[in-house]
Amino acid sequence: MNINPKVINIEISLIRQISIKSREYKDVINLTVGEPDLPIPAKIVEETTIYMKNNRMGYPMLGGSLEIREEIINFYNTKYGSSYKVDEAIVTAGATEAISIALKTILNKGDEVLIPLPFYPGYLPNVDLNGGKSIFIDTTTDELQLTVETLKKHITPKTKALILNYPNNPSGAILSKKNLDEIMEFLRDKDIYIISDEIYSEITFNDDFLSVGKYDFLKEKIILINGFSKSHSMTGWRLGYILTSKELRDQLIKVHQYTITSPSVVSEYGGYIALSKCSDMSSYTKEYQKRCEYVYNRLNSMGIVTLKPKGSFYIFGSLANFNLPSSLDFALDLLDTKHVAIVPGIAFGVEGYFRISCTKSVEILKIALDKIENYIKTYRS
Repeated sequence: MNINPKVINIEISLIRQISIKSREYKDVINLTVGEPDLPIPAKIVEETTIYMKNNRMGYPMLGGSLEIREEIINFYNTKYGSSYKVDEAIVTAGATEAISIALKTILNKGDEVLIPLPFYPGYLPNVDLNGGKSIFIDTTTDELQLTVETLKKHITPKTKALILNYPNNPSGAILSKKNLDEIMEFLRDKDIYIISDEIYSEITFNDDFLSVGKYDFLKEKIILINGFSKSHSMTGWRLGYILTSKELRDQLIKVHQYTITSPSVVSEYGGYIALSKCSDMSSYTKEYQKRCEYVYNRLNSMGIVTLKPKGSFYIFGSLANFNLPSSLDFALDLLDTKHVAIVPGIAFGVEGYFRISCTKSVEILKIALDKIENYIKTYRS
């Protein structure tokens, strides 16, 4: 085929591959994709339905309506100590589009993008398609925390951007204030963009998450990304946003326009209701925390060592204590023999781990963990 060879070399993520394969089993428990199972708050659905019935669904304003951008700005500035203005926000078709247009805007051929391990798989193809080179930073020896000392070792004259993803997918780790302060101070005089994917910011268990948005002295270099899929279970609404300086927004919005023009006006209104009338989602966070703590305790009782997540709805377990050939072999064999679908660590750039998505009830998680425990008994070192 006479098409871009970069596209030919890209594969569907292992997360999706295993999720698709799991459909072959009628009684499968699918713990792969990070799609919340909790319902969209009723007020969002009800008020958006009324809006749809009583208004013409025309093209939305480029970059998002003033109403939703005002809500986004008020929410972020109030909760996370940032100082953004309405003309420093872009409403996107999910955080995925936000990541894509950010990298399209800033990357030139040969630019290096620093990505701490473990990473969300969606970053790499976007770096590659836009001519960049992904440089991985191993954090597995630092309890999955990026430190300024480790960061310094990977900076080169070609470094264009650093991608931060905290709370982290797949581990649920959150950068400590000390580490984040030191990293931001180190980057103060560097010509390096900071792309901060904060999509799990609302699912944190001890209120210890700090947004990069509070570091006002770096606003010209920060591209902050968030959305509604995880916080409000609005995955199918495809609604996210970017917060950045006005100067950078003026460039990003060009790429945004010629990529999708705008997200759906219906989704935008749903996001407006989500922030104006349903901003407190703490009850959902408590449910995810209960599930994560249950899975964490069960895995540790089996000898599967894992750091306790501080946010998100994921558990990232280590296979170090077991005689298993690889995380992919483990995941595929577990699916084939026990009909439990999980994601191998190699999907996130690290071997010897696996991810469980706690987007099922504790009752279902118990059944899955019983099966996992039965499976690994024969592989203990």
